[in-house]
Amino acid sequence: MQDNLSHTDVCLLLDFYSGILTERQKELLALYYNDDWSLSEIAETDGSSRQAIHSVIRRGVDRLLEIEHSLGLVKQHRELNVLLQEIIIEVENNNCDDLKPLIVRLDQSLNRSQEGES
Repeated sequence: MQDNLSHTDVCLLLDFYSGILTERQKELLALYYNDDWSLSEIAETDGSSRQAIHSVIRRGVDRLLEIEHSLGLVKQHRELNVLLQEIIIEVENNNCDDLKPLIVRLDQSLNRSQEGES
């Protein structure tokens, strides 16, 4: 499940969903992903084993992925950013004719989010 996740992917998932994690998961994932602590550093500070820390982090990431699978907010965020960048490029190039389909796609994506679809 976690094999193809980048560090940045997990950080983005944390930005969106960390409030749903347990306090321990939130704390350890923040140290590992946001503060770039090693498992050994966290284990030493926490008074736990490296394996215990790894297990909590792995379960936390699994939980973040479950939440994303259900809600799809990170996926939608990325799609909206791509559309916004395309619109910005067209505006900068003064291609107003090419803006309408992009704005329609943006509108459809935003309407999906209001309806609770992903």
